[in-house]
Amino acid sequence: MAVSVSRPPFDPELAKRLAKPMRGSSLLAREQAAAEAETIERREKGLAKKRDGRCRWPEKHVCRGGPLEAAHVKDASLGGVMEAANLVTVCPWLHRRGPASIHGKQLKVEPETARGAWGPLSFWKQTGEFDALGQPIYFMVARERAPFILERD
Repeated sequence: MAVSVSRPPFDPELAKRLAKPMRGSSLLAREQAAAEAETIERREKGLAKKRDGRCRWPEKHVCRGGPLEAAHVKDASLGGVMEAANLVTVCPWLHRRGPASIHGKQLKVEPETARGAWGPLSFWKQTGEFDALGQPIYFMVARERAPFILERD
């Protein structure tokens, strides 16, 4: 006895949902996302450098050549976003090359207002001592009233 089975009609939308992605499509998507992130990063760093125009660190120091760099005020690994309000322009020596640098965590920059780096900043330097929890102790080098205008005692 033969059993007759009828097929359901072909549904192209269902076929699209069930189909495997094309080979290499996930790699292409990752590359496109990385390229877009790099474009945003380049644009925001350019805005920060144009806004500041020179090294914003207030202490007298010798910028040891190289183009200015945009450093994160709040580290990207700690949730800092890639926008000009979270970037400050400093020389490469203070950013990451010198014995005391922002990347080395001996120096830090903090915003004084919600405007971030578009407003005044405070500049901090590590003392070399640690508190009871093992966190480094910092002292304030200078505080701005407005960008590039330092408070005086």
